[in-house]
Amino acid sequence: MIDNTYRNKKHSENLMLTISNKTCYGIAALLALAEFYGSGLLQIKDIASRCGIPHQFLEQIFNRLVKAGIIKSTRGKNGGYELAKPPGQISVLDIVNGLEGDIEFVAKTHIKNDVIVELFQEAEKNLKEILSVSLAELVAKQQALSQNVIYDI
Repeated sequence: MIDNTYRNKKHSENLMLTISNKTCYGIAALLALAEFYGSGLLQIKDIASRCGIPHQFLEQIFNRLVKAGIIKSTRGKNGGYELAKPPGQISVLDIVNGLEGDIEFVAKTHIKNDVIVELFQEAEKNLKEILSVSLAELVAKQQALSQNVIYDI
């Protein structure tokens, strides 16, 4: 008979650090809002369709992003969503923090070895630096990539 305790322990040892679908979808949706920034409100059904995100899931994501102050919503017939600030003032890190919480690789109180704490603090710092890219920068990169696509027949 297989010991379930061992199997569950073994399974948890193989877990990876991953970004959730919620965050990936949130970034994609906000990228769409950034592309249309200044052009008016976008309806959630249009964003969901454009980004291939389940409508109800996007509603949950947007509720969190409204609470985080990253987007604004307007109700009514002509309502919709827009970024709360210009795309250059919203970073991917802001989005991750709004949807997942603050990035912390290791609780400083759990590890007493200073070199390990220092290692993870450095990794955390580097990840936060990478994720500090703004939505405006991502829009520019996306546009550059789409212009560089070459079609061979």
